[in-house]
Amino acid sequence: MVSILGILIGLAVFIWLAYKGYNTIFASIIGAAIVAIFGGMNPFDALTSAFMPKVSGFLSGYFQIFLFSALFAKVMGDSAAAASIAVKVARIARKAKNPLTAKFMAVMSIPFIQLILTYGGVNVFVAVFIVVALARALFKEMDVPWWLYSCSSLGSSTVTIGMLPGSPQMQNLIPMTYFGTDTMAAPALGIISAIITFALGAGYIFFQVNRTNKRGEGFLPTGTEISKEKLVEPTVENEKPLWACLLPMIVVIVVLNVLKKSAPIALCSGILVGYVLFSIIEKKPMDIKAMFAGAIPMAIMPLITVCCASGFGGVVGAVPGFTNIVNGLYSIGVNAFTIVLITNICSGICGSASSGENIALQNFSEMFISTGIPGPQLHRLVAMSSIGLDTLPHCAGIITMLSTTKLTHKQAYINSFILSVVLPIVMACFAAVLISLGFYY
Repeated sequence: MVSILGILIGLAVFIWLAYKGYNTIFASIIGAAIVAIFGGMNPFDALTSAFMPKVSGFLSGYFQIFLFSALFAKVMGDSAAAASIAVKVARIARKAKNPLTAKFMAVMSIPFIQLILTYGGVNVFVAVFIVVALARALFKEMDVPWWLYSCSSLGSSTVTIGMLPGSPQMQNLIPMTYFGTDTMAAPALGIISAIITFALGAGYIFFQVNRTNKRGEGFLPTGTEISKEKLVEPTVENEKPLWACLLPMIVVIVVLNVLKKSAPIALCSGILVGYVLFSIIEKKPMDIKAMFAGAIPMAIMPLITVCCASGFGGVVGAVPGFTNIVNGLYSIGVNAFTIVLITNICSGICGSASSGENIALQNFSEMFISTGIPGPQLHRLVAMSSIGLDTLPHCAGIITMLSTTKLTHKQAYINSFILSVVLPIVMACFAAVLISLGFYY
């Protein structure tokens, strides 16, 4: 019982420190130390024997994906291809004549842009850096409250990482090892869930835009801090044709899902096509040295943050309280809803969908398989379940988004909570219902 209490206190401290703006790596280590002490372990020994093995394991397993995703993002960013996509989508919002419709479309354009980028292979941690400048310009022009930027969670933290089949994001790749599936697992289930999620999310965003419009809220005061930032806003002068912008992304999807190559190979293919298209054919040579110099920090910092979240989960898994929790979970029965519960708990502990999913499958994959649910449906259900409690306040993605946009949890977290915590959990339960009724598509 003391160990379980330690897990709860350690997680609470982890979340509180993250909420207060402390570095996630530091917060995860402090939280892990508390869990270890309550679990009867020497905290320093726990960091060595339980924390670091999970960190190094995740690092070695997913370093290539983070690296090549960051390089792909740099090619798309430095060539202005990503900015061109953002400009084209934002132009639709600017054409709306009704002020309320224009504001709604301005807010919706951000998750839509992030959906395109992340499904095309850009890491979710990197997507925010690509769109924030355009979002600032668009929100300021239409006097949209800046705190509504966090509605972007609908595009970056839901459908593309856990629901849509064929996604190159890690949450859709991790289950393949355990269930012998591919990235297109349970396509009908994933697509139906994604459509409903985006529709419900759009309804919530319209509600918030309408509410703020009635109250007379504008870009300020929540946009005060982001207004001080020196951001390079995309312009029409460097805009590229849509086919050229999308081609590298299409290549990533085709190589991954049609040719059945690994995610690093698919991303490298997109990088090569993008470089040839934007640097050689257009005769606008990219600075390869600068591209690598910029990509490495984009890859390493998010990766280390996620690794440390996995390390926190490793310490939790090493204390006696976790065994008691596991036994309790086994006692409630094994079914689709148990899978939703277990995976969400693991993601909540880690504050990371990928780390939580990894820990859930390491500890419970045999239990999941024993349900008799076909591998493709297990794959999709686990992926969807990993994107619920992962976005609690200590989530690295949430912290990255807030720090980049100069917003606080108090100002903007409510949108992320509704769109990337509540909505995904509801949809995972919906998927569990369909699977329980024999929907194996």
